[in-house]
Amino acid sequence: MKSYTQIPPGTQIVIGCAARRRRVLERTICSVFEGWSYEEIIPPIFDYYDVFVKGMGSGPEEQIYRFIDREGNILALRPEFTSLVAKTVATRLANSPKPIRLYYSGEVLRFEKPKGGRQREFAQIGIEHYGGSGKTADVEVLLIAVETFQRLGIQGFQINLGSVDFFGGIVDGMEFPADQITQLKDVLNVKDQSGLEALLEHLPLGDRRKKILRAVPHLTGDKAVIAEARELVKNPRSVDALDHLEEIYSIFERLDLAQHLTIDLGEIRGFDYYSGILFRAYVRDLGFEVASGGRYDGLPAAFGEDLPAVGFSFSVDRLEQIVTPTLEIPDVEAASIDVDDGFDKALQLRRSGKAVKLCL
Repeated sequence: MKSYTQIPPGTQIVIGCAARRRRVLERTICSVFEGWSYEEIIPPIFDYYDVFVKGMGSGPEEQIYRFIDREGNILALRPEFTSLVAKTVATRLANSPKPIRLYYSGEVLRFEKPKGGRQREFAQIGIEHYGGSGKTADVEVLLIAVETFQRLGIQGFQINLGSVDFFGGIVDGMEFPADQITQLKDVLNVKDQSGLEALLEHLPLGDRRKKILRAVPHLTGDKAVIAEARELVKNPRSVDALDHLEEIYSIFERLDLAQHLTIDLGEIRGFDYYSGILFRAYVRDLGFEVASGGRYDGLPAAFGEDLPAVGFSFSVDRLEQIVTPTLEIPDVEAASIDVDDGFDKALQLRRSGKAVKLCL
């Protein structure tokens, strides 16, 4: 009887007022995206399994719900949108004028332990910008994230901005296995100093590189952090990353938005496709991020067209926890009509745009 009376762990049913609240939230966000000339894309709920492995990398494959169709193809329920959108841009939109600006909204599914603000089925809404390289496109998507928070009436938000290339420049010359690089990223991401020290004991690194790695979790703050990082690294890849972050921060200063931007050079999480800036957005009093994104220039090339790309997505489920008290949900006032009076009155009211409720 369990299958008839309960829903699977990590899934959810949204009904009535909660469903209306979600639709209002989605429409508000979509209006911001459309205001920046982004067009909607509705990709399929499933695709070939290889599409997601090619996009996300092999690490998260255990989170993917996969199945075999009647023709023997291995398919998967979408665990994220970016790979699907990149595939579409590189194939169906290959001849379209660039840049291409798209937004999406819908559910994604990943097998993971249900936790605060995240289940196995959750809603995402986000944007993808293809064909724009450099700081201009990066700043555009960051400004859209900022405007979305402001439109939703969220004041205490912070965007932590880092760069895959800053960390990449540090480890480029380190000759040890990829799994150790992954372990290093994991402890740096959670700023686990004791775990970092334990790992450094077994890595064949000189004192200077160990000093740099010990500093990475602490390189968080305003533009002064960039100057501090310049004293630690001299390799071209890391230096270029710092130059890029400084340009972005300077633009935010000029726009009087720097209070919402935090440089976090320990921010290196994400799928394998990230290639440049990487950011996560947080809201005061909420213990996890509500949005994440970055640059993934190599991803469209995996599907046949080499294009620069940048974007981000919001977790709708997490946003709902924040905006519920402030989001204006219009009440639906329906006129009650006795069915014995016939349907003529109901039709007349509906044709004039009024809501009705038949009393059966």
